[in-house]
Amino acid sequence: MTQSFEFRGWALMLAAVLAALLRTGSASGESCDVDRDLTKAIGIEEPWLENAGYVFTQVPDNGSPQSVTWASELEARFTNRLGMEFDLPAYTAQEPLGRAPGAFGPMAAGLKVAGMHRCELDGDRVTLLTGEIEGQYRVDTRRTVLPGQGNSVSGQAMWGELWSPWFDQGELGYTQRIGTGNTSGWYFDTSFGRALNSAWAAQLELAIDNQLRSTEGHRGIEGSVMPQISYRPGAKWRVALGEQASLLQGASQTGWSTWLMIEREYSDSDHPD
Repeated sequence: MTQSFEFRGWALMLAAVLAALLRTGSASGESCDVDRDLTKAIGIEEPWLENAGYVFTQVPDNGSPQSVTWASELEARFTNRLGMEFDLPAYTAQEPLGRAPGAFGPMAAGLKVAGMHRCELDGDRVTLLTGEIEGQYRVDTRRTVLPGQGNSVSGQAMWGELWSPWFDQGELGYTQRIGTGNTSGWYFDTSFGRALNSAWAAQLELAIDNQLRSTEGHRGIEGSVMPQISYRPGAKWRVALGEQASLLQGASQTGWSTWLMIEREYSDSDHPD
């Protein structure tokens, strides 16, 4: 009953946010190329709409057994207010690679609505507010390979703010599980960073949620901190590297992992150089 009441509350809040986005969208200014200065955080969904592809690699530094995860994501922009996200199934391989068990994670697709996208002073001052509804489907049903993964529906509000050279971004949402395999709950991610010059940027990403489920079935809090730096070698490419420290409620050891993100903008029709 408590979980059902909590979900209804979050659903009403997200519905209100999406309605507000749709109402304010027509009053928002023209779109601009924000990701030249407002750099995407590795673990946060970007609040702007774009045509781009991403590849992610995660390597745990002190996990057992050792593993490596590859993931990819596609972003599509239909109009200044409407876009979508498509996450291909991530693949996790355990060492020794090629001989130990591996598995594909869930695939996901989401619809994004940009309700506020205002640029001032040639893009040096930007305010973004976007909503997204996303569905997740588990491809590999072997629960023993990737525990904590399952089918779900999520709704979130995303924001971004740029006051060049400083910027911040974040997302707040709720995940509702469908069936078994994962846990319903809220999540909050944010980052704060600075563009060092036209090519380099640094930021600190923070994440927390209540979707941790212990082996005894108890709910808990989990969080992470990830400093990261990114480099833009050209107008269409960006590479980011981060070191993540993760802490689970009740755990005595901090988990460390290294992240690599590669971005490629595959259309520049809306981003003239």
